[in-house]
Amino acid sequence: MTPSKRTPQQRDRRFARVRHVTQAIFLGSCATSALFVGYAANAAHSLTTVPATTTTTSTSDDTTSTSDDTTTSTSAPTTTSTVPRAMPTTTVARATVTTTPRTVPTTATTVKKVAPTTVYTPPTTAPVTTTTVCSSTPSGRVICY
Repeated sequence: MTPSKRTPQQRDRRFARVRHVTQAIFLGSCATSALFVGYAANAAHSLTTVPATTTTTSTSDDTTSTSDDTTTSTSAPTTTSTVPRAMPTTTVARATVTTTPRTVPTTATTVKKVAPTTVYTPPTTAPVTTTTVCSSTPSGRVICY
């Protein structure tokens, strides 16, 4: 084996350079990971607020009575919700939200049973044909399988 052409000082400087490059890559990847975790946590932070109390009142004023004791409503009932919103540094007045229920038209759905158009036929079995293979040993014995 031939002796190394580098002196021990050259070898030590080379190892130091490699060590510094490795440390720079490691610290850069750690900083990048920390920045990404901070960004992801900030992006996932929820900014919704939950109201402290909710008061709901329902009014239905326009009703008509018929002679057979059934009540018919001539207008949809109105629901009024009052939700107070408290901000940490300012006082906000209560907001009143008025909504009317949505009516969805319904249609009767009928399901018809339809007779199958094709009849299932099980697969037929085909006859199995095998070939017999025979071999002989050097002593003259014949084996068939």
